[in-house]
Amino acid sequence: MDLTKFKGADDAVKLTVRLSIGYCFLLTAAFVSCLIYLTVKIEKAYSQALVIDKNGEVYETSSLPAGAMRKYEYLNHVKTFVTHWYAFDESTYEGNISLALNLIGNKGKELLNEYNDVNMLNSLIQKNIRYGVTIKDVEIHTNTIPVSGKILFTQTGYRARGSVSRDIEAEFTLYDVSRSEDNAHGAKIEDWIVRYSEPVENGDDLLRHTNPSFADGDEPNPENSN
Repeated sequence: MDLTKFKGADDAVKLTVRLSIGYCFLLTAAFVSCLIYLTVKIEKAYSQALVIDKNGEVYETSSLPAGAMRKYEYLNHVKTFVTHWYAFDESTYEGNISLALNLIGNKGKELLNEYNDVNMLNSLIQKNIRYGVTIKDVEIHTNTIPVSGKILFTQTGYRARGSVSRDIEAEFTLYDVSRSEDNAHGAKIEDWIVRYSEPVENGDDLLRHTNPSFADGDEPNPENSN
């Protein structure tokens, strides 16, 4: 009997075993790689969504923490209040003030009394005045209790003979409430502390005669109220 044949067969078996083990390792590595790849893709799919516009264009979106989203709601809430409370004419005054009162707490009653004390609506009608607002900067601090912030904007009063502008800086706090049709952000302004710059006139002094912050004598000045 030729023992070399048995030795050759034994070597062939060992080689086959080694190759099989090697292939198993390769297949295992490939499987693990595919599993990792699919896991990453699934996690990405959960963290992103696709948005298709009416033209068929596809856009990727990414998720944000709830706290970050809430900050944007507070930001929009304060901007909405300012653009309605400080910008109006005779036709929009009542609607703007009504909307803004839904965005602020008890402080809104004090602010409304100041407008009523200077007969704001009558001044708008009799003098044909229109107020506009330009927001310059807003800060929201969600790490404070309660949430606080500051907004800087310019209010301009327009009239046929000219305009008057002044910068307004307001510090505020916010608290959460239930969402509603009139308060979609589910927040209300609590403190509203205002500081006014000197008015810059351009052919008229209308703000000085119609706005409570410029009123003379015993008329209220919101700058002194907290």
